[in-house]
Amino acid sequence: MARSPVSKLLHWFTLNAHGRFFRDIGIVSAIRLSGGFLLFVTQIFLARWMDTGSFGIYSFAWTWVAVLGSLAGLGLTSTSIRFLATYYQVGDFDHMRGLVRHAFRATVSVSFAIALVAAAIFEFALSGSPFLPALRTAMLAIPVMAILNIDAAFARGMNWMSLATVAEQIGRPTLLLLIGAVMVAVSTERSATAFVLACLFAYFAVTAIQHIVVHKKLDRAMRTGPRKQDIRIWRKVATMQMLINGAQMLRMNGDPIVVGALLGPREVGIYIAAVRTATLVSFLLMITSVVAQPRFAAIHASGDRRALAAFFAVARRWTFLASLASASALAFAGKFILGLFGSDYIAAYPSLLILLAGHAMAAMLGPVTSMLVLIDRQYSAALILGTATLLNAVLTVLLAHPFGAVGAAVASSLSLVASYGALFLIVRGQFKYWPDMKDTTQKLGA
Repeated sequence: MARSPVSKLLHWFTLNAHGRFFRDIGIVSAIRLSGGFLLFVTQIFLARWMDTGSFGIYSFAWTWVAVLGSLAGLGLTSTSIRFLATYYQVGDFDHMRGLVRHAFRATVSVSFAIALVAAAIFEFALSGSPFLPALRTAMLAIPVMAILNIDAAFARGMNWMSLATVAEQIGRPTLLLLIGAVMVAVSTERSATAFVLACLFAYFAVTAIQHIVVHKKLDRAMRTGPRKQDIRIWRKVATMQMLINGAQMLRMNGDPIVVGALLGPREVGIYIAAVRTATLVSFLLMITSVVAQPRFAAIHASGDRRALAAFFAVARRWTFLASLASASALAFAGKFILGLFGSDYIAAYPSLLILLAGHAMAAMLGPVTSMLVLIDRQYSAALILGTATLLNAVLTVLLAHPFGAVGAAVASSLSLVASYGALFLIVRGQFKYWPDMKDTTQKLGA
């Protein structure tokens, strides 16, 4: 008996590999895009609640938290996603229990050490700087962010996509908006440090809730039993992941740090408005990477490289089309959007156009970093991303001083496109079979 179109569609979304991918990406996209919108709205309110210089100080402090918080995970976040997905697929619960315990303990220990060392360095190097008070408070957030990230990685490794994203993407910005609104209503305190403290509290609250929920689900999934640990293997993979993640975060955040250091709080505040707006485009690439990583691991474990190449092509094609559409819309409405931050921020429109172009071109190449790590070319990925980070830093220093924020935007976009282009060429060289547009369409319709 022939199935109805609705029945066929339901079958495609539940049983077909590409169908499940689009179902998952739809769920995560809804959460991440909602969270991205909330986070963006939060940034607008923060910019309007503070003056331009205070917003710059706040953004500068949280940029450092993002960079150092990513290093605090020692690469165990991405490593946990990869190995948890594999262990769960083959029913190796002993190694799952060992990995979760080792990754969490190592992350907590290192995050506290990084926070203490960074705070001491800032105290010595930035004595008298307007950035220092906010940085002192912000360093307390590094362990909290590290715990949030590792628990989210456990959830992604188990393919609990909603749970992996809702705390960071929905809970934190919502709570920060509420706390900020109360602060503005009952107090005249509008300093960057006060709002850094508010954000720290929001992080702590959502991290605590996520930790309880994730670990209860993990306990049920892994069951009770002995723990096995392959620490040498995990650390080997994690070391490269740490270098890759650290290089990516430094490349992504190096230009605001340099702009703040060279041009001061007001200029970095204006530039951050362009960065935050352009980042909306990169959400789709991040969503694809998050959703595809467990699926990449499962296909790779099966040994079917033709299917792996075809699945990568699907992710790449649709990510680029969606990113191009969103970049075009943001470019058209850019001045209006920047004006929501305040009249001073419209000056960032030229920087916004440059950053949008860079993000769209990077999205055209797909989730290349995740693919390279999966096929054991993480050394190449780390080398390329490290070079791109250095390139971004050098170009930003050279261009930001004479050209201001526009020069920083050019540096950021050039280094982004150069790194993704080099990564894509390595990925392409690993496969004898590489689907063209027609092959990709057939796979989607399978």
